[in-house]
Amino acid sequence: MRTKDFTRRPRSNLRIIGSRALIACLAFFLNGNVFADALDIDSTDVAAQTAQQQEDEQRVEAIFADGADMVEIGSERCLPARRIRGVDVLDNRTVVFDMGRKDNYLVRLKHQCFGLRRDSAISYEMHGGRLCRLDGFRSIETWGLNRFVPGPRCSIPAFIKLSEAELELVEAKVLAEKAARIAQRNAKKAARRAAKEAKEQARSPLGVVG
Repeated sequence: MRTKDFTRRPRSNLRIIGSRALIACLAFFLNGNVFADALDIDSTDVAAQTAQQQEDEQRVEAIFADGADMVEIGSERCLPARRIRGVDVLDNRTVVFDMGRKDNYLVRLKHQCFGLRRDSAISYEMHGGRLCRLDGFRSIETWGLNRFVPGPRCSIPAFIKLSEAELELVEAKVLAEKAARIAQRNAKKAARRAAKEAKEQARSPLGVVG
């Protein structure tokens, strides 16, 4: 009588299952290491980006600080005029020279320049094909038809090279300062109006105005 040996197949299955489990564990271990390495890389990148952002913010705050030394902060004495692609006037103290290829230089005036306003057209001086520190520029105002009148001369204290991130911070800073000035002006108007109404009410015999 012939019989089957049922012990061989289970043993074979055990060996196969054991090998697969070992491979799965090894794959999980390797994937875990790769994932951990990826997390380390991501956290390093985030930390570097955060540090760079803080550095950019501190530099922009230093530029806009009262009494800031633009000569000390400045990075270039002159700009080649042939490379100037455009000039962006942000406000009456802040002008950005676009040199192309994301190469931007900030001019931050010590005082407000009369007649200079956002998006003003300007003309600037050149010596030897270069625009240099202590050279000047003027806003161009349009009076009537085809009549252009130059504004007062604004002297350039220095050129400050800006990264794209710093330029965005500068533009945001200018807008924030403008919003703060408007809010302050509106608050003063409201205070004067309230004081006037209180004064008129006090003069009224019944304590009621109009």
